[in-house]
Amino acid sequence: MDTMDIVSLIGSAISFIGMIFVVYFYFKNPQISAEKKQIQIEEEVKDKATLLSQKEVENKASVLEKQFQWYMDTTERKFEDFGKRLESAFLLASNHTHTVDVKVDKLIESTSSLGLTVEKLSTIIEERIPRK
Repeated sequence: MDTMDIVSLIGSAISFIGMIFVVYFYFKNPQISAEKKQIQIEEEVKDKATLLSQKEVENKASVLEKQFQWYMDTTERKFEDFGKRLESAFLLASNHTHTVDVKVDKLIESTSSLGLTVEKLSTIIEERIPRK
């Protein structure tokens, strides 16, 4: 074998090895890029799931806040209504107490004048009808 044949053989071997690498990279690179894309998609899904769960928690918190505010407003209105009714009840009781006081004063006055009248009548009767 002469040097040309050896060089030709080495060249053929190198081109055969080159073809093997070309075929290998032809099938390997798309698989690697597909795996990278898959990892990237999984991370995006995780991020979106995290965002969705955060939004869901925020929505639940917002609903709870609105319910609590509604409950507080309702309770506040109930206490205001109760306070107004209690105030009007005290006013009514005060008016009735004053009316009763006035009537008792009149009753005392009429009773004392009745007592004086009874004394006068008893004096008159004693003077007209002598005791035996």
